[in-house]
Amino acid sequence: MEFRTMKRICIVVMLFGAGCASSRIPEAPGLEWVAVEGGQFTMGDVVTGMDPDATPVHVVEVGDLWASRYETTWDQYDWFTATTGRERHMPGNVDRGARAVHSVMWADAVAFCAFVGGRLPTEPEWEFLAAGGALKQRYPGTNSSEEAGDYVRSHDNSLAESFIVGSKLPNAFGLYDMGGNVAEWIADYYPKYPEPGAEPEWFDMQNFDMRILRGGSYAQNTPAARTARRAGTLQDVRSESIGFRCVKDR
Repeated sequence: MEFRTMKRICIVVMLFGAGCASSRIPEAPGLEWVAVEGGQFTMGDVVTGMDPDATPVHVVEVGDLWASRYETTWDQYDWFTATTGRERHMPGNVDRGARAVHSVMWADAVAFCAFVGGRLPTEPEWEFLAAGGALKQRYPGTNSSEEAGDYVRSHDNSLAESFIVGSKLPNAFGLYDMGGNVAEWIADYYPKYPEPGAEPEWFDMQNFDMRILRGGSYAQNTPAARTARRAGTLQDVRSESIGFRCVKDR
């Protein structure tokens, strides 16, 4: 079947609620949604059980999702600001195009995702997507520290700037840069992982300024990209090593 025909079918199928391997939103340049079937997985540090921020491990159920195949790019964010009449983001920055956008505050990432019909992932959703679901891989795409550099753009193998998205290998779901390139903003999250049998506690986003980042970045060494690793920062931080991707419910 000709590619253009298949692309039209994918878009129509998505609009009417059925599954398709991936589909594009034409208005946002290069924004490609990948269908991911949800399920149960064990969240947290299942490898060593010693990370105090990622224990105790616990079973989580994640629903079916559409996930952005790539981290949000400068092209996409420039399109967003131009279309919505917002001030152009960092107009003096010349490294734009298909590079991962950075220095976007949490609230602006939320606004972009909402504009394209999605949202930021929750923390369980992000870890499910990064770890390959029930595969529960230590790094996005592999369990091997020696192979991690094939999937993760980090301080160990990269220039000191965000890079063109999709330049490393994809993970088990066909998602790129779930580890490294830029760290990714998360929506709601656990302040601490629940003890066995306990219900998780959620922070009130309206009254709490701290947010979670996942995936590590080009400015950190490869171990920061472990799928269970968590990091926190204030929601109004603008950092050249922080970006985001979007998801939406299927």
